[in-house]
Amino acid sequence: MEKKILVITSSLAEQVQLLLLLTAAGYTPTCCESLPSALTALESSSFDAIITDPIIMDTPPQKMTAVEFVSLVQKTPNPTTPILVMGDVISLQYIMNTLRSGIARFIPKPFTPTEFIETVSAELCVAEHQHPQKTIISNR
Repeated sequence: MEKKILVITSSLAEQVQLLLLLTAAGYTPTCCESLPSALTALESSSFDAIITDPIIMDTPPQKMTAVEFVSLVQKTPNPTTPILVMGDVISLQYIMNTLRSGIARFIPKPFTPTEFIETVSAELCVAEHQHPQKTIISNR
């Protein structure tokens, strides 16, 4: 089954790059450039993972951190969706605080295509084992 991934980044170039990488790896990505478009996507579909920038653009000129975004995802029908943050390494303390907040993984930039896909794949594997899908048996 194809895994659906929501990508949130305001950079069009990065959206295209990640769309190509994820599609080539067999995933089904949906790209959003802002918080409103991401929330609309989350309302209309469920995702196996969310990949986002550390700062998500909201209605200009407002912004939301990925850490704050975690609380919004927890209120959706799929609250255990893993969130991966891709960004520059500011400090080890920053990364640790991000991970403690409920972010599943931090993907440091710059990354190679192989590093990116391996990280996403590993997180999807972990999430699948932590929250296995319920099997529904039908008598039809």
